[in-house]
Amino acid sequence: MTEKIGPIFLAKGISKTNALTYFYACFICIGILAGMNFVQGYILTVVLDIPMNGQGTVTGNLAFLQEIIAILLIGPFGILCDRIGRKPVFVIGTLLISVGLAIYPYATNLTELFIFRSIFAIGAACLSCVLAIVVGDYPAEQSRGKFVSVHSILNAFGVLGFAIVLGRLPSILESNGYAAIDAAKITMLVAAIIGLISAFIFYKGLKGGVPEDAEENRESKPGTKELISVGLKSIVNPKIALAYAATFLARADVSINGLFISQWAITSGYAMGLTPSESIGKVVPVIVATNLISMFWAYLFGVIIDRIDRVIAMVIAMGMGLVAYGLIFFVDSPLNYANLPIFILISCSAIGTVIATASLIGQEAPLRQRGTVIGFSSFFGAIGILVATSVGGRLFDLSPNGPFLLIASINGFLFIASIIISIKSSNGMSEKRNLSE
Repeated sequence: MTEKIGPIFLAKGISKTNALTYFYACFICIGILAGMNFVQGYILTVVLDIPMNGQGTVTGNLAFLQEIIAILLIGPFGILCDRIGRKPVFVIGTLLISVGLAIYPYATNLTELFIFRSIFAIGAACLSCVLAIVVGDYPAEQSRGKFVSVHSILNAFGVLGFAIVLGRLPSILESNGYAAIDAAKITMLVAAIIGLISAFIFYKGLKGGVPEDAEENRESKPGTKELISVGLKSIVNPKIALAYAATFLARADVSINGLFISQWAITSGYAMGLTPSESIGKVVPVIVATNLISMFWAYLFGVIIDRIDRVIAMVIAMGMGLVAYGLIFFVDSPLNYANLPIFILISCSAIGTVIATASLIGQEAPLRQRGTVIGFSSFFGAIGILVATSVGGRLFDLSPNGPFLLIASINGFLFIASIIISIKSSNGMSEKRNLSE
């Protein structure tokens, strides 16, 4: 007999405790992962005293390192999940990110910082892999959409929660007499303790063992050669090619927003005479407002997409991104709340790109090869992150709005491509109708 939580039916053998523990993980894990990027600038400033004009490059290089580690380890961690079970891998990943967080502010130079970030990155790759696997394990088929929706909403609230806690805590500590470097250490220690407590909760609450069909599923997964072959052949479909390019963009702009808005806040706050903690605290309302409104837009845009052509949806998403990121040219600082509408538009365009891309590739990928095509698209997403972090960091040091204008240019290119593909698609449909008549 299957159990259920509200309207959500759970897969056979999955208890309410298992599912609730996973929902807790969706909130905590993504919040911690996003929190690292949020406090990055504060650590660089108060712990290592990195000059403001060099922090963009360092931030980008750290994120680049983390993504490389993710690309290398997600596959092996997936195999490990099938062999020893999801729970031990989940717990190990949580412990690793906790260790990485705790020791991060004790770095005395950039070499140590990169080593400590590597420990965090291994844990992050571990958690990202397990979260993606378990979301497929726990829901019954008829409730998969609802389960994924709850998963996504809790992810968003996790980011908001940790943005508020980690964003406000340094300022609170400094106002109570703590030195900035001690405030940094305590802030990261608090995040690490949350991680350690969560590891225990995951150990007690998640389902143990290996799913009965794990071995079968692993055997049925395509190899790397097949993945590349099918993925490349599918590019002959211009709509899939567009989806691949949009996946590159979607992952790039999410990375840019996560890394450089808070970094920009510290840089501009420094020019205004604010401490890093004051700057971080002042940008928190911007992060909260943009995420809350973008969640509402995600639901609304999802409804719109189901009623229009998927390529037209891509035109809307790319056009919105072109305008949003283009307007960043006129932004002086994220700490100027008069610029809040622009950052809200940016956040909405970013999540709109993710939704439009997923909808288009889900529609166009052949049923028997859908998993392979979607898997291949993740390669383009990974490249997008690598470009965003490496190139974006260097552009940031030239001008804080540089990374955002890079995203604007990519949006502009794909906006034109989407229009062309939409027109050709419409003409093709018209020709088919004329022939049939």
